[in-house]
Amino acid sequence: MKKFIVDVQHHILPLEMVDIAKQAGILDTSLGIPVIRWKGITFSGSSDMINLSKHMKVSKAAGLTHIMLSFAMLTTIANELLNVPTYEAAKMHNDNMVKIRDQYPNMIFPYCAVNPHDGDEAIKEMERCIDQLGFKAVSIDTSYGTTNKVFNHTIETYKFWKYVNDKEIPVYVHPSFLCYGWEWMDRYKFEETVGRPAETALSVSLMILSGLFDMFPKLKIILAHMGGGFLMCLPRLQFGHKLGYEGFLDYQKGKNKKEPIEYVRQNIWADTMGFDPAGIKHAIEVFGIDHILLGTDYAAVPITPKEHIDIVCDQLGLSEDDQNKILGLNAKKLYNLPDSE
Repeated sequence: MKKFIVDVQHHILPLEMVDIAKQAGILDTSLGIPVIRWKGITFSGSSDMINLSKHMKVSKAAGLTHIMLSFAMLTTIANELLNVPTYEAAKMHNDNMVKIRDQYPNMIFPYCAVNPHDGDEAIKEMERCIDQLGFKAVSIDTSYGTTNKVFNHTIETYKFWKYVNDKEIPVYVHPSFLCYGWEWMDRYKFEETVGRPAETALSVSLMILSGLFDMFPKLKIILAHMGGGFLMCLPRLQFGHKLGYEGFLDYQKGKNKKEPIEYVRQNIWADTMGFDPAGIKHAIEVFGIDHILLGTDYAAVPITPKEHIDIVCDQLGLSEDDQNKILGLNAKKLYNLPDSE
Protein backbone atom coordinates (compact mmCIF):
# COMPACT_ATOMS: atom_id res chain seq x y z
CA MET A 1 0.00 0.00 0.00
CA LYS A 2 1.26 3.48 -0.91
CA LYS A 3 2.42 5.47 2.11
CA PHE A 4 0.59 8.66 2.99
CA ILE A 5 3.41 11.23 3.20
CA VAL A 6 2.58 14.87 3.91
CA ASP A 7 5.09 17.71 4.00
CA VAL A 8 3.52 20.44 6.14
CA GLN A 9 6.32 22.97 5.52
CA HIS A 10 6.99 23.44 1.83
CA HIS A 11 7.94 26.58 -0.09
CA ILE A 12 7.83 27.75 -3.70
CA LEU A 13 8.38 31.37 -4.69
CA PRO A 14 5.25 32.60 -6.50
CA LEU A 15 6.24 33.87 -9.95
CA GLU A 16 4.34 37.16 -9.64
CA MET A 17 6.17 37.90 -6.38
CA VAL A 18 9.47 36.91 -8.01
CA ASP A 19 8.91 39.57 -10.66
CA ILE A 20 8.00 42.21 -8.06
CA ALA A 21 11.06 41.39 -5.96
CA LYS A 22 13.36 41.56 -8.99
CA GLN A 23 11.95 44.92 -10.02
CA ALA A 24 12.44 46.21 -6.47
CA GLY A 25 16.07 45.07 -6.51
CA ILE A 26 15.81 42.73 -3.52
CA LEU A 27 15.90 39.42 -5.45
CA ASP A 28 18.98 38.30 -7.38
CA THR A 29 18.90 35.09 -9.45
CA SER A 30 22.17 35.63 -11.33
CA LEU A 31 23.81 32.74 -9.44
CA GLY A 32 21.04 30.34 -10.51
CA ILE A 33 19.50 30.39 -7.03
CA PRO A 34 17.15 32.94 -5.44
CA VAL A 35 19.03 35.38 -3.20
CA ILE A 36 16.90 37.86 -1.27
CA ARG A 37 18.54 40.89 0.34
CA TRP A 38 16.26 43.11 2.38
CA LYS A 39 17.15 45.61 5.10
CA GLY A 40 20.62 44.11 5.41
CA ILE A 41 19.41 40.53 5.80
CA THR A 42 20.41 38.00 3.14
CA PHE A 43 18.58 34.74 2.41
CA SER A 44 19.44 32.20 -0.27
CA GLY A 45 17.39 29.17 -1.26
CA SER A 46 17.49 26.31 -3.72
CA SER A 47 17.04 26.86 -7.46
CA ASP A 48 14.05 24.53 -7.10
CA MET A 49 12.21 27.40 -5.36
CA ILE A 50 11.81 29.12 -8.73
CA ASN A 51 11.54 26.03 -10.96
CA LEU A 52 8.15 24.42 -10.34
CA SER A 53 8.53 21.43 -12.66
CA LYS A 54 11.90 20.45 -11.16
CA HIS A 55 10.53 21.12 -7.68
CA MET A 56 7.62 18.74 -8.17
CA LYS A 57 9.82 16.10 -9.79
CA VAL A 58 12.04 16.04 -6.69
CA SER A 59 9.00 16.01 -4.37
CA LYS A 60 7.39 13.07 -6.17
CA ALA A 61 10.67 11.15 -6.30
CA ALA A 62 10.92 11.55 -2.52
CA GLY A 63 7.52 9.90 -2.14
CA LEU A 64 5.49 12.93 -1.04
CA THR A 65 1.77 12.46 -1.62
CA HIS A 66 0.57 15.80 -0.20
CA ILE A 67 2.26 19.20 0.05
CA MET A 68 1.09 21.98 2.37
CA LEU A 69 2.37 25.04 0.52
CA SER A 70 3.06 28.57 1.68
CA PHE A 71 5.45 31.50 1.63
CA ALA A 72 3.52 33.72 4.02
CA MET A 73 6.60 35.60 5.26
CA LEU A 74 6.67 37.33 1.87
CA THR A 75 3.49 39.25 2.72
CA THR A 76 5.32 41.63 5.06
CA ILE A 77 7.93 42.32 2.36
CA ALA A 78 5.22 42.86 -0.28
CA ASN A 79 3.31 45.06 2.16
CA GLU A 80 6.27 47.45 2.41
CA LEU A 81 7.54 47.23 -1.17
CA LEU A 82 4.13 47.88 -2.73
CA ASN A 83 2.86 50.16 0.04
CA VAL A 84 -0.35 48.13 0.36
CA PRO A 85 -2.11 46.77 3.47
CA THR A 86 -0.98 43.33 4.59
CA TYR A 87 -4.39 41.87 3.73
CA GLU A 88 -3.91 42.91 0.10
CA ALA A 89 -0.40 41.45 0.09
CA ALA A 90 -1.82 38.25 1.61
CA LYS A 91 -4.50 38.05 -1.08
CA MET A 92 -1.80 38.36 -3.74
CA HIS A 93 0.13 35.50 -2.08
CA ASN A 94 -2.97 33.32 -1.86
CA ASP A 95 -4.00 33.93 -5.47
CA ASN A 96 -0.50 32.95 -6.59
CA MET A 97 -0.71 29.77 -4.52
CA VAL A 98 -3.99 28.87 -6.22
CA LYS A 99 -2.28 29.12 -9.62
CA ILE A 100 0.40 26.70 -8.41
CA ARG A 101 -2.16 24.41 -6.75
CA ASP A 102 -4.28 24.18 -9.88
CA GLN A 103 -1.35 22.64 -11.77
CA TYR A 104 -1.13 19.81 -9.18
CA PRO A 105 -4.62 19.80 -7.62
CA ASN A 106 -4.36 16.38 -5.98
CA MET A 107 -0.98 16.99 -4.40
CA ILE A 108 -0.64 20.67 -3.46
CA PHE A 109 -2.78 22.16 -0.67
CA PRO A 110 -1.93 25.81 0.04
CA TYR A 111 -2.14 27.57 3.36
CA CYS A 112 -4.21 30.74 3.43
CA ALA A 113 -1.80 33.52 4.44
CA VAL A 114 -3.30 36.23 6.63
CA ASN A 115 -2.19 38.73 9.26
CA PRO A 116 -4.16 38.15 12.52
CA HIS A 117 -4.00 41.90 13.22
CA ASP A 118 -6.12 42.61 10.14
CA GLY A 119 -9.31 41.59 11.98
CA ASP A 120 -12.36 41.64 9.69
CA GLU A 121 -10.19 41.74 6.57
CA ALA A 122 -8.35 38.61 7.71
CA ILE A 123 -11.67 36.87 8.31
CA LYS A 124 -12.92 37.89 4.88
CA GLU A 125 -9.80 36.44 3.26
CA MET A 126 -10.07 33.19 5.24
CA GLU A 127 -13.70 32.82 4.20
CA ARG A 128 -12.67 33.30 0.56
CA CYS A 129 -9.76 30.87 0.71
CA ILE A 130 -11.30 28.13 2.83
CA ASP A 131 -14.98 28.29 1.87
CA GLN A 132 -14.59 29.17 -1.81
CA LEU A 133 -11.11 28.02 -2.83
CA GLY A 134 -10.86 24.86 -0.74
CA PHE A 135 -7.81 25.69 1.38
CA LYS A 136 -7.33 23.43 4.39
CA ALA A 137 -5.46 25.66 6.86
CA VAL A 138 -4.09 29.11 7.61
CA SER A 139 -0.49 30.32 7.84
CA ILE A 140 0.70 33.27 9.93
CA ASP A 141 4.06 34.75 10.91
CA THR A 142 5.40 34.73 14.46
CA SER A 143 5.35 38.55 14.37
CA TYR A 144 4.61 41.44 12.02
CA GLY A 145 6.34 44.69 11.19
CA THR A 146 9.99 45.71 11.17
CA THR A 147 10.91 48.51 13.56
CA ASN A 148 7.62 48.35 15.51
CA LYS A 149 7.00 44.62 15.72
CA VAL A 150 3.71 43.22 17.00
CA PHE A 151 3.01 39.66 18.16
CA ASN A 152 -0.12 37.55 17.93
CA HIS A 153 -1.45 37.50 21.51
CA THR A 154 -2.90 41.02 21.75
CA ILE A 155 -6.54 42.11 21.76
CA GLU A 156 -6.25 43.24 18.12
CA THR A 157 -5.92 39.57 17.10
CA TYR A 158 -8.92 38.23 19.04
CA LYS A 159 -11.32 38.36 16.07
CA PHE A 160 -8.91 36.19 14.11
CA TRP A 161 -8.43 33.71 16.94
CA LYS A 162 -12.16 33.46 17.63
CA TYR A 163 -12.81 32.66 13.98
CA VAL A 164 -10.21 29.89 13.66
CA ASN A 165 -11.16 28.56 17.10
CA ASP A 166 -14.86 28.34 16.28
CA LYS A 167 -14.16 26.81 12.87
CA GLU A 168 -11.35 24.59 14.25
CA ILE A 169 -9.03 25.67 11.44
CA PRO A 170 -5.37 24.62 11.85
CA VAL A 171 -2.96 27.57 12.01
CA TYR A 172 0.65 27.08 10.90
CA VAL A 173 3.06 29.50 12.61
CA HIS A 174 6.31 30.26 10.77
CA PRO A 175 8.99 32.79 11.77
CA SER A 176 8.85 36.19 10.10
CA PHE A 177 11.55 37.22 7.63
CA LEU A 178 12.80 39.90 10.01
CA CYS A 179 12.68 38.39 13.49
CA TYR A 180 12.99 40.60 16.56
CA GLY A 181 16.59 41.65 17.01
CA TRP A 182 17.18 41.34 13.27
CA GLU A 183 19.31 44.49 13.35
CA TRP A 184 22.02 42.39 15.05
CA MET A 185 21.70 39.41 12.72
CA ASP A 186 23.02 40.65 9.39
CA ARG A 187 25.85 38.08 9.29
CA TYR A 188 26.62 34.39 9.83
CA LYS A 189 23.02 33.47 8.87
CA PHE A 190 22.01 34.49 12.42
CA GLU A 191 18.60 35.71 11.23
CA GLU A 192 17.81 32.15 10.16
CA THR A 193 19.76 30.08 12.70
CA VAL A 194 19.29 32.16 15.86
CA GLY A 195 16.58 34.76 15.23
CA ARG A 196 13.88 32.45 13.95
CA PRO A 197 14.08 29.84 16.74
CA ALA A 198 14.19 32.64 19.34
CA GLU A 199 11.20 34.46 17.88
CA THR A 200 9.16 31.24 17.70
CA ALA A 201 9.85 30.67 21.40
CA LEU A 202 8.79 34.21 22.30
CA SER A 203 5.72 34.17 20.07
CA VAL A 204 4.19 30.93 21.37
CA SER A 205 5.16 31.76 24.98
CA LEU A 206 3.24 35.04 24.70
CA MET A 207 0.24 33.12 23.38
CA ILE A 208 0.32 30.68 26.29
CA LEU A 209 0.98 33.06 29.18
CA SER A 210 -1.40 35.76 27.91
CA GLY A 211 -4.25 33.27 28.39
CA LEU A 212 -5.01 33.01 24.66
CA PHE A 213 -5.57 29.25 24.82
CA ASP A 214 -7.92 29.68 27.78
CA MET A 215 -10.02 32.15 25.80
CA PHE A 216 -9.93 29.98 22.67
CA PRO A 217 -9.50 26.38 23.87
CA LYS A 218 -10.05 24.68 20.50
CA LEU A 219 -7.07 26.32 18.80
CA LYS A 220 -4.85 24.06 16.69
CA ILE A 221 -1.39 25.60 16.33
CA ILE A 222 1.46 24.07 14.31
CA LEU A 223 4.97 25.34 15.01
CA ALA A 224 7.71 25.25 12.38
CA HIS A 225 11.20 23.85 12.98
CA MET A 226 10.42 21.49 15.88
CA GLY A 227 9.04 24.51 17.75
CA GLY A 228 12.29 26.48 17.36
CA GLY A 229 13.75 27.49 20.73
CA PHE A 230 10.46 26.85 22.50
CA LEU A 231 11.43 23.30 23.48
CA MET A 232 14.27 24.59 25.64
CA CYS A 233 12.18 27.47 27.07
CA LEU A 234 9.26 25.28 28.11
CA PRO A 235 10.90 23.92 31.33
CA ARG A 236 11.58 27.51 32.40
CA LEU A 237 7.97 28.46 31.67
CA GLN A 238 6.90 25.51 33.81
CA PHE A 239 9.22 26.64 36.59
CA GLY A 240 8.00 30.23 36.36
CA HIS A 241 4.39 29.08 36.56
CA LYS A 242 5.17 26.99 39.64
CA LEU A 243 6.89 29.88 41.43
CA GLY A 244 4.03 32.29 40.73
CA TYR A 245 4.13 36.10 40.47
CA GLU A 246 4.21 37.47 44.00
CA GLY A 247 5.41 41.08 43.91
CA PHE A 248 4.86 41.48 40.17
CA LEU A 249 2.61 44.13 38.65
CA ASP A 250 -0.69 42.88 37.26
CA TYR A 251 0.28 43.21 33.59
CA GLN A 252 3.46 41.21 34.31
CA LYS A 253 1.61 38.18 35.68
CA GLY A 254 0.86 35.12 33.58
CA LYS A 255 -2.85 34.82 32.73
CA ASN A 256 -2.75 31.10 31.86
CA LYS A 257 -4.98 28.93 34.04
CA LYS A 258 -3.08 25.67 33.49
CA GLU A 259 0.54 24.61 33.36
CA PRO A 260 2.15 25.55 30.01
CA ILE A 261 2.79 21.89 29.16
CA GLU A 262 -0.95 21.21 29.19
CA TYR A 263 -1.55 23.63 26.31
CA VAL A 264 1.37 22.10 24.43
CA ARG A 265 -0.14 18.61 24.64
CA GLN A 266 -3.66 19.79 23.77
CA ASN A 267 -3.32 22.69 21.32
CA ILE A 268 0.13 22.65 19.72
CA TRP A 269 1.78 20.51 17.04
CA ALA A 270 5.33 20.78 15.65
CA ASP A 271 7.01 19.75 12.42
CA THR A 272 10.27 17.83 12.12
CA MET A 273 12.30 20.44 10.22
CA GLY A 274 15.68 20.92 11.84
CA PHE A 275 17.50 17.97 10.35
CA ASP A 276 18.50 16.64 13.74
CA PRO A 277 17.37 13.21 15.01
CA ALA A 278 18.03 14.14 18.64
CA GLY A 279 15.91 17.26 18.25
CA ILE A 280 13.02 15.29 16.74
CA LYS A 281 13.21 12.77 19.59
CA HIS A 282 12.99 15.64 22.07
CA ALA A 283 9.99 17.08 20.21
CA ILE A 284 8.25 13.70 20.31
CA GLU A 285 8.85 13.50 24.06
CA VAL A 286 7.44 16.99 24.66
CA PHE A 287 4.59 17.29 22.15
CA GLY A 288 3.67 13.60 21.95
CA ILE A 289 3.90 11.30 18.93
CA ASP A 290 0.41 12.29 17.71
CA HIS A 291 1.43 15.96 17.51
CA ILE A 292 4.54 15.59 15.33
CA LEU A 293 4.32 16.24 11.57
CA LEU A 294 6.80 15.85 8.74
CA GLY A 295 8.17 19.23 7.66
CA THR A 296 11.10 19.69 5.29
CA ASP A 297 11.37 23.42 4.45
CA TYR A 298 12.03 22.36 0.86
CA ALA A 299 13.01 24.18 -1.33
CA ALA A 300 13.91 27.14 0.88
CA VAL A 301 16.42 24.69 2.33
CA PRO A 302 18.26 22.83 -0.47
CA ILE A 303 17.92 19.40 1.13
CA THR A 304 15.55 16.95 -0.55
CA PRO A 305 12.44 15.74 1.32
CA LYS A 306 13.78 12.19 0.91
CA GLU A 307 16.58 12.88 3.40
CA HIS A 308 14.05 14.09 5.99
CA ILE A 309 11.89 11.02 5.43
CA ASP A 310 14.92 8.76 5.86
CA ILE A 311 15.64 10.33 9.27
CA VAL A 312 12.11 9.53 10.44
CA CYS A 313 12.29 5.95 9.16
CA ASP A 314 15.91 5.06 9.93
CA GLN A 315 17.30 7.18 12.77
CA LEU A 316 14.62 7.59 15.42
CA GLY A 317 14.05 3.98 16.46
CA LEU A 318 10.28 4.30 15.93
CA SER A 319 7.79 1.56 15.23
CA GLU A 320 6.30 1.49 11.73
CA ASP A 321 3.01 2.76 13.12
CA ASP A 322 4.69 5.77 14.72
CA GLN A 323 6.71 6.45 11.56
CA ASN A 324 3.48 6.53 9.56
CA LYS A 325 1.91 8.93 12.04
CA ILE A 326 4.74 11.43 11.59
CA LEU A 327 5.06 10.92 7.85
CA GLY A 328 1.43 11.64 7.11
CA LEU A 329 -1.36 10.16 9.21
CA ASN A 330 -1.19 12.88 11.88
CA ALA A 331 -1.33 15.56 9.18
CA LYS A 332 -4.17 13.81 7.36
CA LYS A 333 -6.28 13.93 10.50
CA LEU A 334 -5.30 17.48 11.49
CA TYR A 335 -5.78 19.04 8.04
CA ASN A 336 -8.63 16.76 6.92
CA LEU A 337 -6.75 15.79 3.78
CA PRO A 338 -8.16 13.50 1.08
CA ASP A 339 -6.65 10.11 0.32
CA SER A 340 -3.73 10.09 -2.09
CA GLU A 341 -4.34 8.93 -5.63
